[in-house]
Amino acid sequence: MTRSLALVPCLVLGLGLGLLGPASADTGTGTTAAAVVPTPGPRLVPARMLVQRAMEDRVLQLTNEQRRSNGCRPLKASNQLRKAARRHTISMAQARVMSHQLPGEAKFSARITRAGYRGWSLVAENIARGFSSPEAVTTAWMNSPSHRHNILNCRLRELGVGVVLEGDQLWWTQDFGVR
Repeated sequence: MTRSLALVPCLVLGLGLGLLGPASADTGTGTTAAAVVPTPGPRLVPARMLVQRAMEDRVLQLTNEQRRSNGCRPLKASNQLRKAARRHTISMAQARVMSHQLPGEAKFSARITRAGYRGWSLVAENIARGFSSPEAVTTAWMNSPSHRHNILNCRLRELGVGVVLEGDQLWWTQDFGVR
């Protein structure tokens, strides 16, 4: 299922600009205030990655709300499935083609295994593009019988979500599994 929507690029970019500002700022009063500069320590995560992770986590939360209300146990987050979902989402966005298998790309099951998700007995995938929020894409998937089936398959236990902004569109992947 596809749907094109106009996106607001500053949703992602605006957050980064606020966090990556200059070391000092003009306060408008003729004085300059020093900006907060982080001390050396843990690696800093770019704002766009924080936004990406927040959107992916929100899809997991919304998916679990749907599962709970339909009698399924919630899915657990899987870093390996997230890795597979992100890689596939990037590939789709770069090719500007929404497909479960792009030309020259490994089969879905091989992609999952290569991302480190081993010993699985069942995997499934949902993809989408053009939806501007986790709520919008989750609603669209729930309104599609085949995508809804994956979300409400109570045998599935883990989920990884990938989202990528390419041009003016968000691209989405959900990779489900059970080991």
